[in-house]
Amino acid sequence: MTVQDLIERNGMITDLEITVRKDGGLLWDQLNIGCSEGVKPLYPTRVPKDPKYAGNLNRSDDEMYKDAAYIPKSINSWDDGKDYYEIKLSRIPAKWLDLEVHSWECTQASRITHANPRRERTHFYGERLRITALPSGESLEVKEKLSEKSEVGLPGQMSINDFLDK
Repeated sequence: MTVQDLIERNGMITDLEITVRKDGGLLWDQLNIGCSEGVKPLYPTRVPKDPKYAGNLNRSDDEMYKDAAYIPKSINSWDDGKDYYEIKLSRIPAKWLDLEVHSWECTQASRITHANPRRERTHFYGERLRITALPSGESLEVKEKLSEKSEVGLPGQMSINDFLDK
């Protein structure tokens, strides 16, 4: 499933965070977009300028690292003052929409208002979607299922299948 496929299935998303990770740990890049999520914090997330620097822990070095992308613009019609929810995919950079989703989490959007219309609106503030994606061109591998008769353990050791068959 791509990021675009996931976003299109929930029209109530008002804030979006996409983190690109390699092998589940190394941070490669990050996009934060939305009225609240896109506001650059005092201490922004640092990402490598080039994938070869991803393993380096010296994140304060400006030659190897840069701040993550923070775009403080609305991605939903609701934040533009409309009475309905509709995702505006054209406001999200295209290179992020084609990434393969590894995992995701959806929570209530922030009530903090940074010059956004959520303060005057109803009690519901939309949803925030956090996505962990794979680097461009990579996809999840489906691991083969182990055969039922595989030998795991010591020779002659009884397996749970042997016990259940009796």
